[in-house]
Amino acid sequence: MKCKIISITHKPSDWERQAIQFYSKQLPNHFQVSYAEVKPFSSKSMNVKSILEAEGEEILKHVDLDAYVILWDRQGQRISSLGFADLLQDQIDYGKNINFIIGGAHGASKKILEFSQLILSASELTFPHRLFKIFLMEQIYRASTIHKKHPYHK
Repeated sequence: MKCKIISITHKPSDWERQAIQFYSKQLPNHFQVSYAEVKPFSSKSMNVKSILEAEGEEILKHVDLDAYVILWDRQGQRISSLGFADLLQDQIDYGKNINFIIGGAHGASKKILEFSQLILSASELTFPHRLFKIFLMEQIYRASTIHKKHPYHK
């Protein structure tokens, strides 16, 4: 399965790269994760709506047309680690790749909300985008261990 994480973010820092590599190295060979980083838009001349629209257009340039698209957004439905593992396994069973979208500081545009096939929320908490990408990688790794019945997920 190919997973792509598309996020609004600045260039990853060393600690972020190290954490992502830590989980990437532990994934089974059938999980291939790639990243598309879209630089955040910000300008004193742009309002929130225009920032969201501009970021949304840039995100859509990176979406694979044949992928199952999941947006992470606080408006989404909550999912447990077991539910997430089942979701990934279902996509593997269907032979689908997944594109995960992590919006910017203002969230996601209406176009991205409508384009996404599923909108999930990890928590009512707000996470820094850099940490959320690491959190998502950990959950992808956890999902792989759940289906292998590995003791990582207790």
